[in-house]
Amino acid sequence: MFSYQGIVVRWLFAMFLVFAFYNQTGYSYVHWLMDPEDARWSFKILVGTALVTVLATFFLGTLRALGIIGILLGTTFFSAITWTLVDVGILPELTFPLFVTISLVVTASILAIGISWSHIRSRLSGQVDSNDITLR
Repeated sequence: MFSYQGIVVRWLFAMFLVFAFYNQTGYSYVHWLMDPEDARWSFKILVGTALVTVLATFFLGTLRALGIIGILLGTTFFSAITWTLVDVGILPELTFPLFVTISLVVTASILAIGISWSHIRSRLSGQVDSNDITLR
């Protein structure tokens, strides 16, 4: 069932996944993996495998729902929004840390839209989306 709360939950979960994998605060999986003082490699591999599995699931769902062209259009759309916000003066000039943060938010937003796309398209068009899972 489609709900706006469902899309927000998917977006928040995608934000959590993307920012848990990498962010610039120093508290991310990539930073933890590169920490030479923490030698708990079995735990790092376990967490990394789980994180990459869920990210891959989100990415493949997005790729199947939107396709390459849809992902590129979404990236172009969010890039145009960012450019407009900088041009109007709402966002300051893009420094590298701000650019990375915006890129992570855009990535999470595209993943959330891709995961929610079947519900959104069904709501807009009335068409039901399904996969053929019968064995032939």
